[in-house]
Amino acid sequence: MGNKTELGKILLSVARSVERVQREQVCCGDLTLQQFDTLKRMATNERNTLGTIAQDLEIDLSTASRNLTRLEKQGYVSKLRDESDARTVILRLTKKGQRALSTLSCDERDAFAAVYDRLPAAKRAAVLEGLAVLSDALEGVQDRSAAECCPPTAGQDVRRSRGVS
Repeated sequence: MGNKTELGKILLSVARSVERVQREQVCCGDLTLQQFDTLKRMATNERNTLGTIAQDLEIDLSTASRNLTRLEKQGYVSKLRDESDARTVILRLTKKGQRALSTLSCDERDAFAAVYDRLPAAKRAAVLEGLAVLSDALEGVQDRSAAECCPPTAGQDVRRSRGVS
């Protein structure tokens, strides 16, 4: 059990460190990390809707709606009705949103390049290979029932607890 426990500790440490780097060295001004993730997601698809963004970011609709409302008010996102289905609202990055995404993406790339440069040169390939294997393993993890480990309190939906903005 020792190696599994150690893996958990290392994963949590890495996750917190990555989030800290993104929060402190990438996101700044009036954008949160989740809003930056929303802009990145929007840049990869021309038919962005509230539902597709929430699904892709694995957050609930109300969280996605709050983020998108803020992004629209701040001028990063615009909404338009779909010409083929007036009930559908298409979300697009504005010029301001595209500029912010470009700048923040460069900042993110620079921040992680600095981490890469801190790795011992002889171990870089092994670290990248190990992270790729880890990423594949994490992709394969199925959402196990929260009741297996931590039974929820009355009315709590544990699966949605990570959708905090």
